[in-house]
Amino acid sequence: MRRATLATVVAAVLVVATGASAAEFSVGSGASVDLGTGSLDLGCADLTVGGTLSAGTVGFAQARDVTIDPTGLVNGNSATLEVAGDWDNAGSFNAGTSTVKMVDGCGLASAVIAGDTTFANLEMTTSTGFLYSFDSGSTQTVTSSLTLLGDTGNLLTIRSTLDGSAAFLNVQGSSSADFVDVQDNDATGGNAITLGPNSVLGTNTPGWFPAAALVPALGALSLGALALGLWLTGHRTLRRRAPADA
Repeated sequence: MRRATLATVVAAVLVVATGASAAEFSVGSGASVDLGTGSLDLGCADLTVGGTLSAGTVGFAQARDVTIDPTGLVNGNSATLEVAGDWDNAGSFNAGTSTVKMVDGCGLASAVIAGDTTFANLEMTTSTGFLYSFDSGSTQTVTSSLTLLGDTGNLLTIRSTLDGSAAFLNVQGSSSADFVDVQDNDATGGNAITLGPNSVLGTNTPGWFPAAALVPALGALSLGALALGLWLTGHRTLRRRAPADA
């Protein structure tokens, strides 16, 4: 694991633990860490914040699980926060204009999104197929943009931690979603989410909609062609019936 020079460290208690489980980078209760213009490459270590972590302008990459303890505060600032595993927010997350990227990595195939979080920009992408389970009853709010993208044969799958009981997604800005398989997720609290044509819309998904059908557009085109045909037919008929010039 590499760590860039921190711009400010005030009363910081930073613990990097290794062993049979994944390594851990910990900002202890009462500690304050400001990355400033530096960056944090976690190398698939877990990140646990019990104090205050300010992500600065660059942020961190290759986090495995991110846990914000009840005493913890993460300031996203304008940074990019890259996470391959769980996102567990029991504390406070001030998004700023940051982007949280949930991506493939660290040998994981699934993750849990727990606690209520307000993101500015949230991107969830996979090229290998990945299962994101949103904690049942929790609400994830996205104020600016949401991107959900899987790949051919490897859909990004969204489920609730409890079958039949929805989690909530409140998109206040724009959204883009394709190669997605979603079930037990309620998006009615914000803007509707329209899935691309390569997606699967499962049950218990109010506020989610399939790709706009092509049929209405084709129907309008056909009606236009029919109207033109009738006009031409009537025009020819009138010409045949008109008296010859004297």
